[in-house]
Amino acid sequence: MTQLGRLYEKEKIEYGNQKAEAATKKVTKEFVLKMLEEQYDIVSIMKITGLTEDEITGLQQEEPATV
Repeated sequence: MTQLGRLYEKEKIEYGNQKAEAATKKVTKEFVLKMLEEQYDIVSIMKITGLTEDEITGLQQEEPATV
């Protein structure tokens, strides 16, 4: 494979990884917000998701208020 071909492959892989990471973050955020809606306590959410308390409260603050 040429150097240009390797560079192209590397870019494709990095792009795919970025998309996968973004999708994972989106699903995790939705999951956490649902858990909070259902009155799960922060400690349980931390155990289940592996997120820190700051990450969880940050997700809460990112969510626009619903009317």
